[in-house]
Amino acid sequence: MKRRFEIYADEAGTRIAVSTGFSPIAFLLGPIWILLQRLWIEGATVLIAQSILAGVLYVNQVPWTLHLGINALFGLAVGFYARHFRELSAERRGFGYVCTIQARDGATAIAMLAQVGGQPLPEWRARYLAGVPDIAPKNLRAVFAVAILTLKAAIRYRFVVVLLALLIAAVFILPGIIKHDGTATGFSQILLAYTLTAITGLLGFSSLWLACGTLARDIEDMSLFLVTVKPIPRWQIWLGKWIGIMVLNASMVAVSGAIVFGLLLARAQQLPPAQLAKLQNEILVARETVPAAILNIDPDVEAEFEKRRRDPSLSSMDPLFVKKQVRAQLEGRLQAVPAGQFRPLPYTFQLGSGARERFKGKQIFVRVKFFTPEYVGMDASFDHGWEIGGARQRAPERLVNNFGPDVPSEFAISADQINDDGSLVIRYANLGRLTVVLPLTDGIQILTPEAPFAVNFARGLGVIVCWLGLLTAIGLFSASFLSFPVASFVSLALLVVGLSSGTLKQVVEQGGIIGVNTETGTITQPTLLNQASVIVYGSAYWVLNQVSSFSPVDALSTGRSVTWSDLARAFIVVVGIAGGSLGAAGMIILTRREIALPT
Repeated sequence: MKRRFEIYADEAGTRIAVSTGFSPIAFLLGPIWILLQRLWIEGATVLIAQSILAGVLYVNQVPWTLHLGINALFGLAVGFYARHFRELSAERRGFGYVCTIQARDGATAIAMLAQVGGQPLPEWRARYLAGVPDIAPKNLRAVFAVAILTLKAAIRYRFVVVLLALLIAAVFILPGIIKHDGTATGFSQILLAYTLTAITGLLGFSSLWLACGTLARDIEDMSLFLVTVKPIPRWQIWLGKWIGIMVLNASMVAVSGAIVFGLLLARAQQLPPAQLAKLQNEILVARETVPAAILNIDPDVEAEFEKRRRDPSLSSMDPLFVKKQVRAQLEGRLQAVPAGQFRPLPYTFQLGSGARERFKGKQIFVRVKFFTPEYVGMDASFDHGWEIGGARQRAPERLVNNFGPDVPSEFAISADQINDDGSLVIRYANLGRLTVVLPLTDGIQILTPEAPFAVNFARGLGVIVCWLGLLTAIGLFSASFLSFPVASFVSLALLVVGLSSGTLKQVVEQGGIIGVNTETGTITQPTLLNQASVIVYGSAYWVLNQVSSFSPVDALSTGRSVTWSDLARAFIVVVGIAGGSLGAAGMIILTRREIALPT
């Protein structure tokens, strides 16, 4: 089997052959192999980094299997990077590149060069570099070539090494600095919520920085001039850079996510048995959230509105404002449960056909979040009564429990109370001394098992990658017509303004921007400008609300499911609509921009 060998020669005519493939010896020896190549600084750096990582793993009481796996990743990195180390060693010893020859071994490659008098054949002169595979469509090979060049530039400037070091530090050091309280909830907050938030923040800012720098600096140092003279459209250059950065982001998310997942499983064994069971049943699962059926109160609103219209004091008021107030009052009656009383109407949940058999023998959970009209302190708790299910052939399950306001609480119930049609009815009684408020949207929810945690974790990481795709598009869009410093500032400004959607929501709710009544909070005259502003602001608010509504970190840390539909919706809305719109604008600007103008 033939391999590629790079031939190097010094001034004395001595030739050496350097293999361009993966090195098994470098994989096994790691930093020792680098030192044997007389690369003292590089070998010592890798050895120190590996020793520090081993110390961190030991402090975190990581099992030897995960320790061995991480060391194997180090070895793989050294093995695949062995060609670069060999080239660097040869150049430091005074050798220069001559040609690349395919042969069975290094000695045969040197002999083949000697047979032609030491002058390489034309087909040997080109230095072999990793390129676009032949299976790629011909029309898209230029895009993939730009993507590969973008990845190489990130590696050449040590960006990948620094970013990977920061991610590993965040994954290992953050849980070591912030100690959990010994509960399953506190453990998941540290190992999942804080760590994944730190990873997302680091990758988010690095994506913006790299996206702005890779395009803006290519224009500023005139590197892009050499590419644009080739038969490649500028939109393919823009798309290629986006793909290259996203390949890097996906790789970083995969590596850091795998480490977080391994640490989570390893350190979970340190919890007490009761908390470990709670962690496995309530957090390290994928539970689908089923909200209560929405009650249609439109007939009640219309009936109450007709009664109030007969009141002479209300005849001059805006009908829309009166209806809004009537709806708020009726919803308030359904949300507020006075002390010592049942909620007027029961909660009904539709779990789907066959739910009774599907969840037979499994635990399902009720998730409750309520508020109080009065301040009661952080340690206050309330008594709650529940009547679960009930039908002609079986008695309902009655429970009494105690938990506090403002924070979601969960308790398990039996799936045997699910009706044959897949519905589940729950009645609530306030056994406390104060009125409690249960929001209609998320006051009470049912959590049902949906998938293993590993699948849910992978889908959550997929949503994070979609976020990074949007941030990369923002950076490249700004760099398409701005210099690097200005593009970085504009990207951050767009990010901050885009996530601050309160103003957009206010314009939509009040019905315009001109002639707003300060008492009612709505416009007095629906002018053309107000109608247009509602359309524009409403569309922008919908897109921004869809983008900011995807929070896989919170879902993963509470055991809720990130469904395939959530992942698909994140890809379509975040990457397709939001990122695609910025990408189309950036491609058009870059295509029409005269980049060779004198400065």
